[in-house]
Amino acid sequence: MKKLACFILLICLFTACKKDHPASSMPDSGIQGKWNFISVTTIFRDSIGNVLPTGMVYPNPPDSYYQFNKDGSWVSKFVSDGMDDINNQGFYRSVSDASFVIYNIGQNAYSEDCKIYSLTSSQFIFSHRRNTKFNGVTPGSEEYIFKLTR
Repeated sequence: MKKLACFILLICLFTACKKDHPASSMPDSGIQGKWNFISVTTIFRDSIGNVLPTGMVYPNPPDSYYQFNKDGSWVSKFVSDGMDDINNQGFYRSVSDASFVIYNIGQNAYSEDCKIYSLTSSQFIFSHRRNTKFNGVTPGSEEYIFKLTR
């Protein structure tokens, strides 16, 4: 009888659990849809925030885009040259009118806070920053600013 009661309790626990999805409450958002790259700007900073002179601007990488879906999922494709084809996917969650979070579920899974600089029906500019170590030793950060259009 105890085994049966324990078994029923375990079944109740598993069926009562709800998997919390980071994008489960994504409201209708102006970022939804396919956005093509105009440019990507990289800015590198040292550990105290000073800009390092090694950033780059990648103008209009052909066939590169972000796609933000209504269900809270996203995919992106970035082709910086004929050899590099970086594809990412995951989920996103709105935080405010000026920010959202992306959750990458790919090989190098991560989440990043994103800042919205501009969002109109035809243009979307946002950035995200991550900590890094330059040359594997020196701490700093790298910021990516994405300028996109429909």
